[in-house]
Amino acid sequence: IFNQMSRKDTVTVYIRNTTSPYSIIDSSKGNIDSINFSGVYRFSNVTTGSYYIVVKHSNCIDVWSKAGGITTNDSAISYYDFTTSASQAYGSNMVNKGNKYCMYSGNVNQDGIIDASDMSLVENAKSIGLSGYVSTDINGDYFVDASDLSVVDNNKDFGITVIRP
Repeated sequence: IFNQMSRKDTVTVYIRNTTSPYSIIDSSKGNIDSINFSGVYRFSNVTTGSYYIVVKHSNCIDVWSKAGGITTNDSAISYYDFTTSASQAYGSNMVNKGNKYCMYSGNVNQDGIIDASDMSLVENAKSIGLSGYVSTDINGDYFVDASDLSVVDNNKDFGITVIRP
C-alpha cells in the first residue's frame, strides 16, 4: 500500500550457472532496505560470464532472474533490480504491489510451493500466539495472526510455486 516493507529483512542471494544443473557459484546474505528495496551483496567467486541470480527469503518463493540469466563483468559493480517488472524474474514469478514487483510470501516450509502444509504451520503458530521474527509471520508485523493466514491462503489458492529453468 505504501510501497515499502514493514521492516528491513534478511535475504540470501545465490549466483548460479545458467546451464543445468545450475550449480551455485557463490552466495551472500544481507538486508533488504524497507524503503528502497535494495541491498548490497558481495561475491568473490564470480568471474565474467552469464549467471542466474536467485533470491531466497525465509517465507517466500525463491525468485530466479530473467530467462537466460544476466551477464556480469568481474571487475565491475553489478546492479540488478527485480522490482521494476515481472519480467525481471524467471517466468515473471512476482506480484505487483503498488509500483514494485515483489516475491510471493507464504512458503513457510521452503519446499517451493505455497500449499496446505504452509497454512497448517501458520495456523499452529497463530493458535499458540507466536510472535517475533519468525517465518510464520508473513506480513512482518512480529505477530502471527489472521492477516498472515490470509496471505498464505490467497497464494495457496493461486497455486504459487517456484519457477526456475
